[in-house]
Amino acid sequence: MGSPLAPPHRECIPWQGLLLAASLLTFWNPPTTAQLTVESRPFNVAEGKEVLLLAHNLSQNLVGYIWHKGERVDANCRIGSHVIGTHQTTPGPAHSGRETIDSNASLLIQNVTQNDTGSYTLQVIKEDLVTEEATGQFRVYQENAPGLPVGAVAGMVTGVLVGVALVAALVCFLLLAKTRRTSIQHDLKEQQPQVLAPGECPLSPGVAPRPGPRTAAPIYEVSVGHGCSGPTGPRGPRICPDWHQLKLRHRTMILGASQVLPVM
Repeated sequence: MGSPLAPPHRECIPWQGLLLAASLLTFWNPPTTAQLTVESRPFNVAEGKEVLLLAHNLSQNLVGYIWHKGERVDANCRIGSHVIGTHQTTPGPAHSGRETIDSNASLLIQNVTQNDTGSYTLQVIKEDLVTEEATGQFRVYQENAPGLPVGAVAGMVTGVLVGVALVAALVCFLLLAKTRRTSIQHDLKEQQPQVLAPGECPLSPGVAPRPGPRTAAPIYEVSVGHGCSGPTGPRGPRICPDWHQLKLRHRTMILGASQVLPVM
């Protein structure tokens, strides 16, 4: 990097003559930007950072060069000038103490502010006193989050959005799994065979279920036919083995209740 800008010296008469010659040649030779170019690195620079204005396609037979703030050559907007033969750098009226001119004609501006946004013009002076000019520019922006670059902030926002999407997808998956599991359990419960008591036969479709403790149940009275014979005991007549002679009368009662319904 070049030497810091030194305060101007009144005894530097040759340099003042070079500036006068460059000013006169500006009117005699229209500036061209066909060969000389200025590149800003970076173009968008955060406030408080530094930016480098780099010159490209410099001629070999140069005497010196001058940096100006703005889109044209203006002595009042001169940042500084550099003489190649003596390696002497002189600050100008627009110098703020943050600018450094390097030996390769580049201009370094440190700790940039919003007021530094704009164009900067480089004027080079050749040995034949022919001048050539080129203009570059950059933009200064204020960082969104102090201490964090814009890329880091964008990465954090993207990560949060991705995390929210994953959580939402997981919740939906769990709800669907729970709903499916409940439906399967319900289907299995409906398909489960009926538990029967000992000695009870499974009911076929259309057969009434087994009466509960308070449901109506049929009872039957048995009457003995006239052709049955045999002694009678204390419990009543002995039933003959001829079952076809039995007459059944259907009676309904409520189990667990003392009331007996009429015979059907």
